[in-house]
Amino acid sequence: MTGPTRLSVTPAGSRSRVHRTTGHLTARIMDQDARGARVGLLATQALLLSGDDVRVEVDVAPGAWLDIVESTGTVAYEGDAPSSWTVDATVGDGAVLTWAGKPFVVSDGIATHRDTRIRLHGTGRILMQEKIVLGRAGQTGGDLTTSLCATDDTGPVQVEHLDLSRRTRTMPGVLGNLRSMDTVTALGWTPEPPGRLEAGTTGPGETYFPLDRAGAVLRWVGIGRFRDRVCDPAFTAWCEDAMRGAPAGQPVASSA
Repeated sequence: MTGPTRLSVTPAGSRSRVHRTTGHLTARIMDQDARGARVGLLATQALLLSGDDVRVEVDVAPGAWLDIVESTGTVAYEGDAPSSWTVDATVGDGAVLTWAGKPFVVSDGIATHRDTRIRLHGTGRILMQEKIVLGRAGQTGGDLTTSLCATDDTGPVQVEHLDLSRRTRTMPGVLGNLRSMDTVTALGWTPEPPGRLEAGTTGPGETYFPLDRAGAVLRWVGIGRFRDRVCDPAFTAWCEDAMRGAPAGQPVASSA
């Protein structure tokens, strides 16, 4: 069994300390300063095959910053055994974690689960983008469930479970024939919505949710992934927001 991919960053002198453990994914440093790093994630083998259990553990120490860049999208391939993708992230006081995900494609004939667990401490901030595509070309896609559980020093910030199995998503008021979903989640502060978006449904497939606690979620759903012109610009703008007030000398994260 392949172990988890582990990634941690700690401020230190003239160059931050970045510790990496390779699992299904390996990390490569792209940029670095005294307080943090931009790191690329690359698959070490074909992913996501039937039965795969991919786990990524991230720890951003107090006062540090980490920008994670995925090199390519991921396809959950068909098979008899379910597959899973789990992210477990801890962000310390005054730290910032940004992560722009590439498309996660769910093939026909597979059941797969994405699980994200986040722990924020003090004034820590996190910005994550998750892109879901149901089905490869000519497919409708298999069964997908996603979970997000985010907490801070007080308690839960956001808890969400989405059942996007084939049976559920065809029910009235769920997804119907829509096959793509792009979600940008900001926790630790509440960024302004892009453009004229307001709370609630703002147009075909676009929704902005300010959370009860410090945070916001922007979500787009549609037929084709590349018709989304909302979430990518929002992620870039919110990255700049996340970095404001972060330790001096830190570069602005990139969604590239």
